[in-house]
Amino acid sequence: MARPAFIGAGIHTVLGRGVAANVEALRAAPRPPQPVPVEFANQRETVPYQLLADEPQDHGDQRLWRVLENVIEEAFEAAALTPEQRRGAALFVGSSSFDISASEAAYRRDLENDPQALPLAVSSSLGNCANRIRHRFDLRGPDYSFNTACTASANAVLYADALIRAGIVKHALVVGIELFNVITAMGFYSLDLLTRGVMKPFDSERDGLALGETCAALVLGPCNADHQFQLLGGANLCDRHSISAANPDGSSVAQVMHQALMAANLHPANIAALKTHGTASLLNDEAETAGMRRVFDQALPPLCALKPFIGHTLGACGLGELILFCACADRNFLIGTPGVCVEKSDLGIVLNQQPSALLPADFMLNYFGFGGNNTSLVISNR
Repeated sequence: MARPAFIGAGIHTVLGRGVAANVEALRAAPRPPQPVPVEFANQRETVPYQLLADEPQDHGDQRLWRVLENVIEEAFEAAALTPEQRRGAALFVGSSSFDISASEAAYRRDLENDPQALPLAVSSSLGNCANRIRHRFDLRGPDYSFNTACTASANAVLYADALIRAGIVKHALVVGIELFNVITAMGFYSLDLLTRGVMKPFDSERDGLALGETCAALVLGPCNADHQFQLLGGANLCDRHSISAANPDGSSVAQVMHQALMAANLHPANIAALKTHGTASLLNDEAETAGMRRVFDQALPPLCALKPFIGHTLGACGLGELILFCACADRNFLIGTPGVCVEKSDLGIVLNQQPSALLPADFMLNYFGFGGNNTSLVISNR
């Protein structure tokens, strides 16, 4: 069966609401995160965060659902599906926190009325988001939820593509969601992994990551135009080297990249550009660099990174960064990060600095998650 195409997308990040607004913002330089006050256990801290643009952080439990519905509607409108096609679509949701932000908001509201209120009294299930989406958009196909750290929504794309190619469904809706919540914010804050400036992956001055909010939606279905993006191949592997990270020698990173290329029936030389995972944390950058060297030797393709712009969006980064990369490539440019990894440093990596011309070609997108879950996607708009 013919491979499905990416036929409709919607996205909301710190850069703006909608695909067009995000693409325009990616032509400029990345900006540092804003300090966000976090209250917990009668304490107050500030955590650097890339919050959604034009969406007040009102701490209400409806914020999550409002953002989700708007982004999904944007993707469905772009895909121009009929009501019948929507009903038959399969649903794939990838996230690290799912509806925890809504659960925290409900708990805060309960505390106002009852100081003895119990946290998480409202069910916080991995399936809550999928159930809400199914009911709101009258989706009657199968649904799946993925929680594999930073690879969650990238893995959702892999499985959506496979289900369509197997002839089980004709269309699929993939959703990636990550909104601010205290559990995530304070978890990373306690690990001392956060920077208060622009993220600088692979740069000698890198000093950590900034968390970010993203909601993204992608519709897969039959190709209906020239130069539409398709998934040529992909792979997912778990690295048992460590409970928290990939092997720093790059062996597991290289293995998943090789398997993705094999699935796409391509050689490393066929890759015209590569989107790095690029977390700006010491071990992740080292492992990713070593893996790329193993695959591409010294002939690395042009490299770009998106986290300096939108922050590390955890389970949503797989889909969010895929949509942003494709949207820019559709407009014939490769994303640049002015001032980030301008020259080769200790890792010997240089990132593309300015938006540069990009013709239809084959591309690789990498995601290497906390806990050693690694995913590589090979896409094409040739």
